[in-house]
Parts: sequence; C-alpha cells; structure tokens
Amino acid sequence: MRSLSSLLILLLAGTAVANIETEDAGVLSPETPLLREVLRYLETANVEQILLETQIRAGITRRLEGRASIPFLFRYLGSKDVNGLGDVTLRLKWSVHQEDGVMSSTRWALLFESILPTGDDDRDEGGVLLPRRLQPGTGGFGYGIGGVHTIVRDRHRASAALRLRHFTRHEGFRPGPELQLDLAYWYRLAPASFGPETPGWELRGVLEVLTTYRFESRAGGGGAGDEGVIVWFAPGLQIYASPTVQVECNVRLPIVDGIDDVLGDRKWGALLAVKVRF
Repeated sequence: MRSLSSLLILLLAGTAVANIETEDAGVLSPETPLLREVLRYLETANVEQILLETQIRAGITRRLEGRASIPFLFRYLGSKDVNGLGDVTLRLKWSVHQEDGVMSSTRWALLFESILPTGDDDRDEGGVLLPRRLQPGTGGFGYGIGGVHTIVRDRHRASAALRLRHFTRHEGFRPGPELQLDLAYWYRLAPASFGPETPGWELRGVLEVLTTYRFESRAGGGGAGDEGVIVWFAPGLQIYASPTVQVECNVRLPIVDGIDDVLGDRKWGALLAVKVRF
C-alpha cells in the first residue's frame, strides 16, 4: 500500500509540468526544483534557427512558483549567421485555486512575466543594421500577464493558457504586443492503471494547438506591417524514464500563417527537451 501511495503522489506532482508547450496551472513544491534543457528548431522561408534554452523552476511557496528562462540562439540567414544570448524571461506563477482528488485535479493559476533586454540588438551585415526581428534580442523590456486552467482525470488531461505580452520601445522600434492562446490535451498511453507492480516509467501523448496574434510593431513614426496570426499544431510524446527524469519531443506544423515579416513563411519546427527534478 505504501508503494502505491508513493506512486500516486508522484503522479500528482507530475501534473505541475505535464504539457510540452502549453503552460500548466500546477505549481512545483519548494522541495522539488526542476531543470529543463530545451532544444528548439524552426525553419522558415528565410531563416533556419536553433534555440537552446535553459529553464530553472522552483516553488517559492506552496502556491507560488518562479521560473527563469535563459535562451541562446543560432540563426542562419544564408549569407550571415546570428548567434548569441537572447532575452532572459523571469516568470511567476500563482496558484489561485487547487482541488485535488484521487487521480484527479482541477487548478487555476495566474502568470506574471518580465522580459529582460539581455540579447544583442545591434548586429549588422556589411555595416547595415539587421532588422530587429533578426536580432538575438529586442533591445527593450517586455511584460506579460496571463491565466491558466488545468483539469486532470485519471489518464486524461486538458490545459488552456491565455497570455498577453507588451514590449517597450527601444531606439525607435517597439515590437507589437502579442496575445497567445495555447490549448493542450494529454493522454497517458502506458501504463493503463497504477498498482503495486506498475513499472516506474510512463509514456504520454500530447496534442497542442498554439495560437499567437501579433499586433503591429511600430518603427519610427509608422507601422511595420507585421500584424497577423499564426496557429501551430504540435503533436508530441513524453517519456517518464523515472520519477525524476523526463524526455519530451514534438513537431510543430503551421495551420495558419498570417504574419508577414522578415522571417518569411513558417515551414515547420521541432522540440526536444529533458527535465530533471531534484
């Protein structure tokens, strides 16, 4: 009975970090900080991009969690490579409601973000400054606020996250605000149920729809003409190799691409990540 109880505790603890891209309303315990190393690939008509991101998450209290995201960018433009540290993001997640049962959970949380201008914004090619969207950093600060709702029912899980980001002006350019809506459905493929003889690994399937509406950026005294919406469909897998190590991957496919900017039409993307819980 003790082993089964421990397994259920680990299962519910894992609901705090279960989705791949979509935010989750669960909050990590202060006793179990988490390190996530993420490798992202994106191919567009004009750019190939690899992003290495280190995420450090830790519970501050039972209802408040902090996260620092540190990105390093490799961007290939054909005639020039743009590499370097991107803008660091600091985020707080506050659990405003949590109702847990046996193999079930209903949670609500609020998100607060601060984006720091740690990335370069003055890279050039042949003495000509590259467009701001091709720079490793924006040059200005950013702020975000959002909300998350998560439901877990045995092998099934669903999350919805809504977030608004606003950016400050820097040297005559202000990136357009972004409204993001992410939806996720998660299903435990194996094991079908938990018991004393259940193996210590899990396989989960995740389906996500990731939508971002970008308002027009401002350059000088006018608009940059980059307003639009992009919708990605992102199927993925998660492998819980042990209670402390998780591997996850997905593929991003554009359903709608209505953003006209220097990156060009989005073709596809992919993600590979490893989570380690301490």
